[in-house]
Amino acid sequence: MFFTNPAFKETLKRTNRPLAPKKWYYSEVTPLCSKNQVEVRRQKVPGSSCTQELQALFGCLKKWEFDDLPCSKLHGEYMRCVEASEKAAEKFKQGARQGILGEGSSSLSTAQFNKIMQLYPQPDMGNSQRRMKRLPTQSYADDLFGRKNTKKPN
Repeated sequence: MFFTNPAFKETLKRTNRPLAPKKWYYSEVTPLCSKNQVEVRRQKVPGSSCTQELQALFGCLKKWEFDDLPCSKLHGEYMRCVEASEKAAEKFKQGARQGILGEGSSSLSTAQFNKIMQLYPQPDMGNSQRRMKRLPTQSYADDLFGRKNTKKPN
């Protein structure tokens, strides 16, 4: 596609910035590392909010002008859904407290992750600065870590 509009040529001449986007370079100040333990924070309890049952109940109540006798079946369905979600939430909380490892959820709680890390600890986790230290037998003038003569980002 060719732009032959003279207005386009004028706007192209007026801008002083380059057409290509600015390049960003990532420079790692300290190496990224993890630890064998994670802080325990409040977990979001997985459970349904029973919104469909509640909407059906409110629709029925609106239809019957807020008379609850014709809507008792929908009210029972909503209460069963709420009870089931409360049971699932309590089961999740107990599993998170005890750190029980099991299937059924797509993510691990912090207690479950800490239990896995206790079973299989990773060596040298959390010691990020140790890799970049100069040994006493090494010279200060040597470029040990390839830091000299490197292009710095703008």
